[in-house]
Amino acid sequence: MESLTLADQVDSLLSELDAAEPVSFDLGTPELPELDAVHQLVAMGTAIVPHLLECAQGNAPKKRVAYIAMVLNQLGDVRALAPLLDLRAHHQQREIKDEWDYAVIGQCDLAIEQLQGKTR
Repeated sequence: MESLTLADQVDSLLSELDAAEPVSFDLGTPELPELDAVHQLVAMGTAIVPHLLECAQGNAPKKRVAYIAMVLNQLGDVRALAPLLDLRAHHQQREIKDEWDYAVIGQCDLAIEQLQGKTR
């Protein structure tokens, strides 16, 4: 039997998160539940940070990007700080934002605040 690479495992867990429904919409912004897949990703440790950052680029679904920001926050790896700042800016600059843009911005804000505290 072929074993999955770390990237394959991360991708599989991210797919689970894609299918997850938000717990509620606080003022129109989805609140993401901390699902088992989130805990499994965090348990993989900081080795997955580069892959998570790669998965958050391009045309990644916004729900996935919001969860990636949540996981990066919990991992606490300062290598994610600059990419999270860029990611937040990208979503803030959109002329028309939907509820998932705000979810991404909110999760980025939480992660950035936590990571900036580690660099001081």
